[in-house]
Amino acid sequence: MERTEVVIVGGGVLGASIAYHLAVRGMRDVVVLERDRLGSGSTSRNAGGVRLQFSTEINVRLSQRSLPHWERFEDEMGVDPNFHQVGYLFLITTERDKSAFERSLALWSKLGVPARRLELAQIREIFPQLRADDVAFATYCPKDGYLDPTALLNGYVARARERGVRFREGQPVTAVTSERGTVTGVRTTNAEYGCATVVNAAGPWAAEIGRLAGVDLPITPLRRQIFVTDPLPDLTRDFPLTVEMATSFYFHRESGGVLMGMADPADKPGFDDSVNWAFIPSIVERALDRMPLLEKANVKTGWAGFYEDTPDKHPILGHIDGVTGFVCAAGFSGHGLMHASAAGEAIAELITSGKTTLDISALSHSRFARGDLIREYNVI
Repeated sequence: MERTEVVIVGGGVLGASIAYHLAVRGMRDVVVLERDRLGSGSTSRNAGGVRLQFSTEINVRLSQRSLPHWERFEDEMGVDPNFHQVGYLFLITTERDKSAFERSLALWSKLGVPARRLELAQIREIFPQLRADDVAFATYCPKDGYLDPTALLNGYVARARERGVRFREGQPVTAVTSERGTVTGVRTTNAEYGCATVVNAAGPWAAEIGRLAGVDLPITPLRRQIFVTDPLPDLTRDFPLTVEMATSFYFHRESGGVLMGMADPADKPGFDDSVNWAFIPSIVERALDRMPLLEKANVKTGWAGFYEDTPDKHPILGHIDGVTGFVCAAGFSGHGLMHASAAGEAIAELITSGKTTLDISALSHSRFARGDLIREYNVI
């Protein structure tokens, strides 16, 4: 048995962020266990979006804590995250979305988010290639954008390793051991680790890790697909990461072409990460409708990854009642990458000092038993 203070299950950006923040706070006897290769789960299959435009205060606060870190990431971590701060542009076309985003605009004003409402002429000024004649209004925040998920992972892993954190690949966890309701360690397919704290940062697999600890976590994997076009010679300038809220279709510039995605309503929860090429016509239809310039492009590649969905589209952060030493950091419902800095910092604070500088009580696991859910509306 290998002894350590903390075992983190999950070697994506979130697990690496937690490890880094623990090491910065002086806890360097930390092991990160990854079932496959570091970043091979949702991290490497992420669109890389970063935004302040959420509909609940806690999600906005998580973004506000994370965003400055992404802006300073190269200076602090020595790795360029390729952060394109081109803004998010939400297109509002339905009555339902109108009222929801009016409420969001009021929340953003209260919390100091520099997002604003745009009318048609302003939309065309920002994004002239966009067809927007059916748009009632849009919301736009210039601080939003997208970055390189792998760069974030590499930065966290490198700096955490310098401080003594051990990363172990190819070690799927098979058991979480405990005595009288207190965690004692974990077992993998070929090793055993004794520890007082286990952090579940396993993303889509978090419910499985929870079951090993005797905990029911309402987290389900849901496939999301992304497709990228060939470069477009006529696409000579950046444009915002644009979201058609009514359909969840989104797109942004990528390597001279366009990256685009949309939720497939036929997809059911599960671990099928194959690409459904038959879904391309649905995405292409929305793409051509919003950006006719794309008729000159071909789809060159595609991939699929998982959201880790909870019933209210918010993560579970913190200690789990009834199992001392078992901590959850999962269920981000597609927002784990953009909130990885704030969440990593909060979990590290919780483990090392027992309290957090950002109030994360609304994200406790016990909210589901109480029926005290906080629903995020702005889910893509």
